Amino acid sequence: MRTDKQLFKVFEANPDWVFELARIPSPGKATLQSVTIKALQRTADGVVMPEAPQQPLTVVEFQFQEDPTIYTRTVAEMIALQEAHQMRAVQGVIYFGYNGLDPQTAPWNQVVRSYVLPDVLKTLEREQPSHPLVAVFKPLLAEDEETLVHEAANHYRAIKRSELPATCKTALLDVFVSWLEQRLKHMGRQEIEIMLLGELPSLEETQSGKDLIRLGEQRGEQRGEQRGEQRGEQRGREIGRKEGLAEAILVFLAARHGTVSEAIQQQITALEAGEAERLLRYLPQCSSLDDLAQWLATPSQTDQPTG
Repeated sequence: MRTDKQLFKVFEANPDWVFELARIPSPGKATLQSVTIKALQRTADGVVMPEAPQQPLTVVEFQFQEDPTIYTRTVAEMIALQEAHQMRAVQGVIYFGYNGLDPQTAPWNQVVRSYVLPDVLKTLEREQPSHPLVAVFKPLLAEDEETLVHEAANHYRAIKRSELPATCKTALLDVFVSWLEQRLKHMGRQEIEIMLLGELPSLEETQSGKDLIRLGEQRGEQRGEQRGEQRGEQRGREIGRKEGLAEAILVFLAARHGTVSEAIQQQITALEAGEAERLLRYLPQCSSLDDLAQWLATPSQTDQPTG
């Protein structure tokens, strides 16, 4: 997965997180910049530039691949940066993408602080489960893709409803969706949008019910072709369309409300195709599973909750 650009975007939005995760003192108000070090003719991943001149510059590296030179490279960047800034104090921090990447190069591993990103994020989640950093990194670090699919909307919502400044939230939401698309390559853009239905700004401004119906019809066509070969073309297509619409409904419900009961699943799969289409149109307005149960009580009569 692509990480460099997204990681920079996350910590550029709030440079203080570099220090919060590392549990080292914050330098106060600062910016994260991509700095080209002329003496070395290369660019550091990021340099935290505090406004207070007495605070040290911080070279930050994010390492997600094996690199035996990561420590010497970081130290060289620190030296060149210090010389370019009138011998201002400087420090280095490396975040490794997973265990086993750290080459532990002596003596420089005593000079540069290093951390395993999943480990520090797990600690943060235990202590502050609603922290927006916990949510934004889930697509990158979650071990179980099935769980990620079911919880993606909750993670997106946690970022969206956080107390972060608007520009910071926008940056994190963009990164979250980018990583989600990269991680769930087996899912199309439309499926991911439906998974986040009601949360993505672009969907709040569109007729999301039509998006659901289109996904259901596409799945229905695919199922119909398969069933057509097995049970006769016309009957097979009818069965396939019905199954595809039911699957689209269950995808939405899993994202919005979590796993639904076996009884509700059976009711949904038993719907006729026309009833399933009406349910798809209603789902974006369905605020609870109680509303869904009321609708399912009279599926052939209404597109609205009965109570």
